Amino acid sequence: MKSFILLGLLSLTFAVSISSQGTLTNPTSRVERIMTKFMQLSEMSTQFNFNKLFDAIDQLSAQLKQSEVDENNLFDADFAQYVEDQAFYTDLVTFYTAEVAQHTEDLRSLNNHLDSYQQQLTQRQEELDRTQKQKAQLEETIRQNEITYNKQISDFNTAIDVLDQAIQLLSGLRNPVLIQTESDQLKTLANKLNSINLKNHRVLYQPIIDIFMQIAQNNLANQDLLKKVLSMLNGLRNSLDGGRNALTSNYNSERASNLELLETYNKKIDALVNEVIPMLQDLIANTIEQIKVKTELLNNAQANLDEAKETLQYIEDRWVKRKAQHAALLAEYEKEQALIAQTITVLQRGGVRRQ
Repeated sequence: MKSFILLGLLSLTFAVSISSQGTLTNPTSRVERIMTKFMQLSEMSTQFNFNKLFDAIDQLSAQLKQSEVDENNLFDADFAQYVEDQAFYTDLVTFYTAEVAQHTEDLRSLNNHLDSYQQQLTQRQEELDRTQKQKAQLEETIRQNEITYNKQISDFNTAIDVLDQAIQLLSGLRNPVLIQTESDQLKTLANKLNSINLKNHRVLYQPIIDIFMQIAQNNLANQDLLKKVLSMLNGLRNSLDGGRNALTSNYNSERASNLELLETYNKKIDALVNEVIPMLQDLIANTIEQIKVKTELLNNAQANLDEAKETLQYIEDRWVKRKAQHAALLAEYEKEQALIAQTITVLQRGGVRRQ
């Protein structure tokens, strides 16, 4: 562009100079005017010194070459900066990609832990509810067993007491004919025995009740019958005493087992209420908080990754444009240098030469 301007000015200058001398015709076309000017320059080549013209052309060519050198140097610097920026942001993309992947994996792990803790908490709460129900049922069993035991022991004690009274009464009888008081006492003892609820032993004391009633009704009690009855009474008493002892032993053994099991339930409930469930609740709360923090870190890392990718793409796009600009500038410089060379050739062909 500079060469066109310079040549245009030079042409105009010489045209004016020649016109002032009266030697320039008035061509009708642009081509004719340019050719006329070069012909006139050729005719005047012996009259004028064109060294300044060639110096100006050389200066313009040198400026173009320097501009090309400057552009190449600037392009090299831009390329170095591009390589540096590309490497930097590529590393950033790699770094943030790894960071996003790590945070994503951490979140997956934390969510898995949270699901596990919540599932364990549900199981422990169900276990607590189940154990509390088992404890309540066992306590009711212990209470009912105690009621039953006390009732049975009371029946045994009453029966043995009645037998002791009967043994004492019959042991004191000496006359075969009973007096009214003795007869009444036998009836009373028979009624007491009959009212005792010892089903497992009734087969033993029912005959005694019958004999008591028979003696009381007949008011007769011979010594043989009394001995037989006393033997039966003592045998029954021993049986009842053995039954009472067995009942107490079984009751105490079962009660001890139930109390031991109850203690196990209490310890289990205490551990669940005061240790296991609170620990799981704390783990859940802490994990939820960690998930919140990790989610924020993931979002930040993702935002940084997106920004790094966007910047890297901008750098790539900018470099593509810069390469296109560089190629266009070099082509322009080459074109202008070619025009300068072409101009010199035309001038020389027209007889305009450096002196």
